[in-house]
Amino acid sequence: MPPSVGSHPNPSSTLRTRKSSRSDSTPSKVTGPNSTHSITKPTPDAFFHSCKYEIDTPLTSSVYQASGWVWGFLRAHLSNQVKFTCDLFKFIPSGSTAAKLAQVCSAMGSEEFYCVVIPIMTWCIASYSLSRALVLLLCVNLYVGNCCKNLFCLPRPPLKYRFGGEANQESGQGDRKIHVDALGFGWPSTHSCNAVSLPFAVLRTAYGSILHSTLEELTPMAIAGYSLAFLYATAVPLSRLVLGVHSAADVHAGMLYGVINLRLWLSYHHEIGTWMDEASISFIVVACLLMMSVHPRVNPKNYTFEETTCIVFYTAGFLVGGNISKSMGLPTLCDEDTTLLVRVARVVVGYAIVLPSKAVLKELTKFMRSPAPKKKDLDKYNFGFGDFVSKTLQYAIGYGAGCTLFAPFVFKQLGLGI
Repeated sequence: MPPSVGSHPNPSSTLRTRKSSRSDSTPSKVTGPNSTHSITKPTPDAFFHSCKYEIDTPLTSSVYQASGWVWGFLRAHLSNQVKFTCDLFKFIPSGSTAAKLAQVCSAMGSEEFYCVVIPIMTWCIASYSLSRALVLLLCVNLYVGNCCKNLFCLPRPPLKYRFGGEANQESGQGDRKIHVDALGFGWPSTHSCNAVSLPFAVLRTAYGSILHSTLEELTPMAIAGYSLAFLYATAVPLSRLVLGVHSAADVHAGMLYGVINLRLWLSYHHEIGTWMDEASISFIVVACLLMMSVHPRVNPKNYTFEETTCIVFYTAGFLVGGNISKSMGLPTLCDEDTTLLVRVARVVVGYAIVLPSKAVLKELTKFMRSPAPKKKDLDKYNFGFGDFVSKTLQYAIGYGAGCTLFAPFVFKQLGLGI
């Protein structure tokens, strides 16, 4: 895992407001004594209170440096779109009731929500091939989305549009903590991307396309499922706008990317699944390490790279565990005639295995992790090599392999639906 390249001045020195000008949207290239290249996001105008970021793209520096003018043009255009669409917040519902409902919808579109739902699907509802395809789709959604976030460094909407933002501002929270929070930068919205792709991937596989079916051919379950999926695909992106954590440009980009990725998934997921069935453990691990080695990083650091590490190696553990289970004759899905009580027992036992496994690995790798505070003080946040190894072991072995290998092994020993 190559270290982050580039040097950066004290973040607190860059927390300042500048007058709006056309030159503010023009990126500049900087070099430091320990860096081969880095492209600095300019200090934004008064519309965005944030700080400068140096972008590091390891293993692709020459290509990225050569295409710097393309990056500058795209970022200037996207930045203008984000600023322009912030004017649309005046049309977004506000108030405590709308915000509470938005918080629920937003939580149901988070990565944590899918990481809870997918194991339940794997153990009790869907075939392993479908669950594997969903995990791969989720991984691609988040990987590409987070790469774009760190590549363009487009901040989230100003604090005045956030729910509770004025109170946070009065409490003295720093600009970085407000504008570059636990979800990283704003563009594109990965919540919106997942909302328009994952539900329809499941329904398309289970019931076929509604565009090529008549009403007589669609079952009541299919109609109800697609209706809920359209409602979900509307509610989650809208919730991000109501909470003020994304602009309309962020949400639009996320939804557009989600539709494109869904179309590609529908066309190629069977071939990719067959390929993954034959992939060796070493191939999967090396592929994930290569993905992380070319993932853009920023200085000062934020949580985006850490979140990508979690989902990429959760996927790796899920795939490796599934392949090992298949070779051992351990089906991850219960029999069709399994009772509801047994299915509930599988969920309880499954999480009784997965969650402690992850917790034990977290404790065993405690000595590797950075002692610096993370969620409380973003300016002191650090995600070094030890943190990377710790997260890799937790999510690959404890969570991913726990879902498709350890839990099915215990299910078989207990006779739970197998």
